[in-house]
Amino acid sequence: MGIVRGIFIILCVSFISLGSAIAQDTLKIEKSNNQVTIGGQNYFIHIVKRGQTLYRIAKAYNVTVEDIEKENFNIKAEGLTIGQPVKIPIIERKDLPQKKEINIPLTHIVDSGETAFSIARQYNLSLDELYSLNPRSREAIYEGERLYLPEKKDTTSVQILQDEEFLYHIVKSGETFFSISQNYGFKERQLKKYNKDIDHENLTPEQVIKIPTSAIDVKAKAPGKKDDKYFYYNVKQGDNLFSISQHYQISETLIKSHNPDLKQRELLAGEYLKLPYSLITIEETPDTIPVQQNTKKVFITDTCQCSEIGQTTINVALMLPLYGYTNDTVNERSSRLQIYNRSQIFIDYYEGTLLAVNELSKKGLNIELHLFDTENDTNTVHEIVNQDIFPYFDLIIGPVYSKNIPIIVERARLFNIPVISPLSTETSFLKDYRLGFQVSPPEEILLEQSIAQISQFNADNYVIIKNGNNPQGEFINLFKKSFFEGKHVDEIDHLGYAEVNYFAGDDELRLDSFNDSAHNLVIIPSPDKAFVSDVVSRLNTLHEKYTITLFGHPRWVNYDNIDIRFFHNLNTHVYSLNYIDYDLPAVKNFVYDFRKFFSKEPDKYAFYGYDITYYFLHAMQLFGENFYCCFDRFYPQLLQMSFNYQQQCPEEGFINQKMQLLNYQRNYLLRPLKPTKE
Repeated sequence: MGIVRGIFIILCVSFISLGSAIAQDTLKIEKSNNQVTIGGQNYFIHIVKRGQTLYRIAKAYNVTVEDIEKENFNIKAEGLTIGQPVKIPIIERKDLPQKKEINIPLTHIVDSGETAFSIARQYNLSLDELYSLNPRSREAIYEGERLYLPEKKDTTSVQILQDEEFLYHIVKSGETFFSISQNYGFKERQLKKYNKDIDHENLTPEQVIKIPTSAIDVKAKAPGKKDDKYFYYNVKQGDNLFSISQHYQISETLIKSHNPDLKQRELLAGEYLKLPYSLITIEETPDTIPVQQNTKKVFITDTCQCSEIGQTTINVALMLPLYGYTNDTVNERSSRLQIYNRSQIFIDYYEGTLLAVNELSKKGLNIELHLFDTENDTNTVHEIVNQDIFPYFDLIIGPVYSKNIPIIVERARLFNIPVISPLSTETSFLKDYRLGFQVSPPEEILLEQSIAQISQFNADNYVIIKNGNNPQGEFINLFKKSFFEGKHVDEIDHLGYAEVNYFAGDDELRLDSFNDSAHNLVIIPSPDKAFVSDVVSRLNTLHEKYTITLFGHPRWVNYDNIDIRFFHNLNTHVYSLNYIDYDLPAVKNFVYDFRKFFSKEPDKYAFYGYDITYYFLHAMQLFGENFYCCFDRFYPQLLQMSFNYQQQCPEEGFINQKMQLLNYQRNYLLRPLKPTKE
């Protein structure tokens, strides 16, 4: 059916838990996500459902019946009842995978705009505590720098103890039904009605009390009018104080001080938290945001407002041409595992995706990843979209090849599922589907950005070398229009300009257009590999006599038939979608993890898989299904890419317009440059 076969499961997923299975046995007990820390012991809070027994619950949580009875003294005498909350101790066993305790991160990677003060405040530290482990940070901190943090266990609840019907309160020493009912604004007799299995006169610490959420008026705390002092955050299902404090870079203590009710109880889904503007870092979003860049508008209107309500669980479909059938055929008669060569880059992409999933799971996101093997076959893709599970995806990444994308979009349109095109430059699927997202910019955007950048070079002589077999006339015409149109003769009469027509294999390259006393900017718009190799090798013989800066096509970075020294000698500039700085701590960590889990080096497609997956899933985690309304405020640190998604028309999808200008410098360093005009 196109779902990747066992060969890839063995290669790629043995080390990561990717959340719930696609379908659950009706008898199988799903583990709760509700987790608390009581007296230093971690517990799950499990709500008993019809047909569940103590034995099956214990088995689901990898504990013994005795372990549960010890923590819930009333169970042994009274048995289980439907809807009853049960504390399940989280026990570390040597024979079982150990669950790590939730800690405040031990390191922090400095992001753009952060200061030592803001980082210390984010982790509820003093500056002295931060400086004690990072002495150099007293002078300055730098983007991408790793700061060490003191280990401090988070002793608050790590998940909201709440479902659609009830909030589950953990009894503290000295509390009574009356005091609890007062804290929640609920009548005592009604509270007792919902907790008939508990001795109402003799509450003991750590018992679990059910409080019906329908009786608690949390909406009344919504702001009645604009408040210049506070930002009001609407709590969603699955939120906790720790996650909110991390997102808004404010300590839990400060949140509680501005929301006194939280000193007595847990968060309630639907209520509003007051967060003082002076202590948080995220700015208020205007109702209408027209953004101007490269003379094109981003069409974000009042119908597309940025939301603070994110998602805790995301159901993702990843569609790659892994050629599972071909791999099965290749390995039928082989004594050792072989991988079909066309599969390899997509396996690498998938492995990068898995590391992104693993990283996001550490941030509290539950991801259900469904991998489909498209086989690069339209019939297989049609079979995939007709599966019953298809309507339940929150996001689709893929397919890779342009011929298969419209098949996915046609079906995704019925359910408003965002579709990400990770590698193709074909944009036709974006027409009339505003939930389409193109990662790789098309040729026309490349032309616009290249011409805008070239016009900023401080050159005296411009030489365009055209491929005689394919002269790239569109680029040349656009460049001349940009270069000459609207300029007075006095502005350009001192500049040299020439177009040289050259065929690969010609005996010589015309040199009469070069100026040995001026800065020569040579532009080769051709992506033809053989042509570029020939011309660049000839230009390299001139670099000692002439001052040359070469500007080329993005595909050049992938050419392996050109001596890299030639690019450096010619001070070559090319736009690229990606650049990997192996000195960055995040990149080092990724390479280390990739080696650890897959026993090989990551290639650029592994980095693609990580960055694309992390970007979109983290955006949905923070902002929910309308994440695209928040692009103007979302700039996560990625490994090799940056994104700037814009619409060409209001009802069309989004195209990434962020390219990095790479410079092969004469000191043999390759560095990204910030364009002087965007």
